[in-house]
Amino acid sequence: MSPPDLQILGHGLAGAVLAERAVQVGLTVRVWDDGGPAASRVAAGLFTPLTGQRLATGWALDRALPHVNSLYSELDDLLGVNCYFPLPTCRIFRSAEQRHECGVTGNHDYASEMDVSGLPLHAPWGAVRVSGGGWVNVGPLLDALLARRRARGEWAAPDGRAKITVWAEGGRASVNPLWRDVGWCNAHGDVLTLHISGLPEDQIYSFGKFLLPLGHARFRCGATYVRDVDSHAPSDAGRDALVSDVGDVLTLPFEIEAHHAGIRPVTVSRMPIAGPHPERNSQWIFNGFGSKGVLYVPWLADCLLQGLMNEVPLPKEVWAPLRIQRQRDRDATARLL
Repeated sequence: MSPPDLQILGHGLAGAVLAERAVQVGLTVRVWDDGGPAASRVAAGLFTPLTGQRLATGWALDRALPHVNSLYSELDDLLGVNCYFPLPTCRIFRSAEQRHECGVTGNHDYASEMDVSGLPLHAPWGAVRVSGGGWVNVGPLLDALLARRRARGEWAAPDGRAKITVWAEGGRASVNPLWRDVGWCNAHGDVLTLHISGLPEDQIYSFGKFLLPLGHARFRCGATYVRDVDSHAPSDAGRDALVSDVGDVLTLPFEIEAHHAGIRPVTVSRMPIAGPHPERNSQWIFNGFGSKGVLYVPWLADCLLQGLMNEVPLPKEVWAPLRIQRQRDRDATARLL
């Protein structure tokens, strides 16, 4: 087997999408994943144009969101799956202050007032309807892309001959000596599957946590966000926190059907990271998406490929050499204090 143009280590959402887009632009690829715990297999797959309590537009939204709509629709058709679900979100205010902040700073191109009086919700401060978002059923999408890589003979253990190796290994990057200088603050997240009879399934519900309709009165509920936890195992504290939050908002009874957890790959800067290692130009990283992989992976995968093939600069906010040097400078300063 001749060496590929691109060797990708990790087949979570970042590695899987990057591999498929690389093939589509004519690169030869080899992909490998050892099957360890992956946050992508647990993630809700949500994407939204508005984030935070103030419902502000996300970073580079105008560049990222069109890639979401085009890529996942294309993959559904290509792979014969049904994984892409554009859906509005019912964003429930949890306080008068939050509602005021949204009214002052909210992006009304995506958010509009919503009457929730007929819904089984406790929402004394009201809600807004957020358009332009939805979710991707990541697990089945990864299974279909894995089958495609294997069918094309592109799934194989690394052998060190690839021209470029891209590390897309999720939370495990924090213990990889090659990438430890990125600066990591990975976060553990618990997710529940709930059975809720009587809650309309035509939208996502957001209230600091989320309820995502899966069909047949089943909803994914999440997620907690706890730092400094190394275990991928579900936690009782996480389950209890989710149950409490849902109980505060929902006026219907519910049952827990499943409980899962994972470690999100989160950088100190809270931004994804992509590009070459500053001292080893054949080693690249594509990681750090946290809970926003569905939104940013499609666009940044294309940016990374343009950087590799045409030497087009990646966005400076994610550029690995710059980010690593900044973290090294911060660490050096901290040692002097």
